[in-house]
Amino acid sequence: MILVRFLLLYPLALLLMTHPVLTWSQTIPPGASCRPEQHGQARLVELRPNYFTVQGQLAGFDPCNPHVKFRLPDGVNLPPLMISVHGGGGVKDVLGSDAEFYRQGFATLAFDAYEMNGFSGRSSLFWARQVTNEARQRMLLTTAWAAVQWAMARADIDTRRIYLFGISNGAAVVANLAAMVDPTHVKGIIAEGITPIGLGLPADIRVPLMLAFGKLDNFGSPRAEDMRWMLTGSCRQNIRFALSPSGTSENCSGDSPPGHHTPTPLEWAGSLQGKNQPIEMAFFDEMAHNAFFGPLSLQTARWGNGEILHSSLGASDVARRQFMLAMMDFLRRHGLGRTD
Repeated sequence: MILVRFLLLYPLALLLMTHPVLTWSQTIPPGASCRPEQHGQARLVELRPNYFTVQGQLAGFDPCNPHVKFRLPDGVNLPPLMISVHGGGGVKDVLGSDAEFYRQGFATLAFDAYEMNGFSGRSSLFWARQVTNEARQRMLLTTAWAAVQWAMARADIDTRRIYLFGISNGAAVVANLAAMVDPTHVKGIIAEGITPIGLGLPADIRVPLMLAFGKLDNFGSPRAEDMRWMLTGSCRQNIRFALSPSGTSENCSGDSPPGHHTPTPLEWAGSLQGKNQPIEMAFFDEMAHNAFFGPLSLQTARWGNGEILHSSLGASDVARRQFMLAMMDFLRRHGLGRTD
């Protein structure tokens, strides 16, 4: 069990309520309507020196935001859609996987939840190491949920074959979405390198969910041998968020006594399997955190509070191919190949 110490916060109930910015040419098809009413009014609030949460109205999804990337594959009538939800570092976390899903014939949608909320000019390392999980996940969940609603109304994709992929904090968000989405439209969800800390994880899921881990993924751990599927932390690092479904944060949050810890991803998955819910787990050799980030790099890094933690990233080429094959097999077993 990995006890995460570097995320310990002041009780959030008292407050609640080095990469350049990436942009694209707009790829939203002609005729798309902008959604200015989806813009938020969020602001950063310092909890302690160099460590922040977010307060204020959070943004939904505006397809006209310059940090939205929506692509349709050439020559494919009503393709399936893959929506990618980035992790703590921002949209660059999912650029590699987004490109691969596009090559596989998917329409693809990626966005930057931080930019959607009007936060510009901050580095990916700032978001990854100096902002709470709960703040990142609240922004991601609010925008991703609105993006799913936007996608379901489109006429240029197969709205009966929508899928979601999330990495790290984004994996926690898509896991929560697995309890929220309509199975008529969303057929399967893939969560890579999930964290149980932030909004917690849902008590039940409505659509098939694949949890994927690199066997070398010790990202955020104080010891090299502590792996992501055993990640845990103080319950006081979790919050209850109105949009998120019922789950672990109901009994494991800022109101919990000291010393109570979040279930690990392995324990949480076991609880769903015990109820015969559609969750499966896959582990991959030569792979750390965020397989499509780049080459395998076993490393440490200094977090915002000065603590040195493991931050191994990427995967070998062989591991990435094996991971994509496994994901495509999961997707085919859950509606990708339908012809009706």
